[in-house]
Amino acid sequence: MRRHSIFITPLSIALAASAALASAATQTTQFQVRIVITESCNIQAVAASDIDFGTLTRSTGTPVDAQGTLEVNCSSGTPYTIGMNPGTNATSTTAAAGNRRMSDGGNNFLAYGLYRDAGRQDFWGDVVGTDTHAGTGNASTQSVAVYGRVPSTDAPAGSYSDTVIATITY
Repeated sequence: MRRHSIFITPLSIALAASAALASAATQTTQFQVRIVITESCNIQAVAASDIDFGTLTRSTGTPVDAQGTLEVNCSSGTPYTIGMNPGTNATSTTAAAGNRRMSDGGNNFLAYGLYRDAGRQDFWGDVVGTDTHAGTGNASTQSVAVYGRVPSTDAPAGSYSDTVIATITY
């Protein structure tokens, strides 16, 4: 009986490995990595921000002023404008000075104005770039004041109101 011995050397392992690699196949593919970043803005009137002129006696005296607040939260760097429609009782479909009116629910109306400045000189309308408020988002809530004025309380006794829609464009 004959015996055969096999010796495995590092050279024989290397030759076996290279033969296995020579028969291996490869494939490649490519893919995209994407993200879509959008700008966003949120606008709301805070709970206590209605413009409430209070309870007053009928008079043709001094104008009555009040103030409300809008809260805006836009993503950082997002430019925005805020416009306001003329309200539900306006004398015209444009939000021009002198058009806004509150109603007592009947046939009585009371004129008022909304302004972008405390001096009540810059009327607040809805024509972007003309009579709107412009700002830039900073990813935090920003308060935007709304200044109101009733030029005269010379109207029949009653409870007057109006609804105005503020719109943010970004």
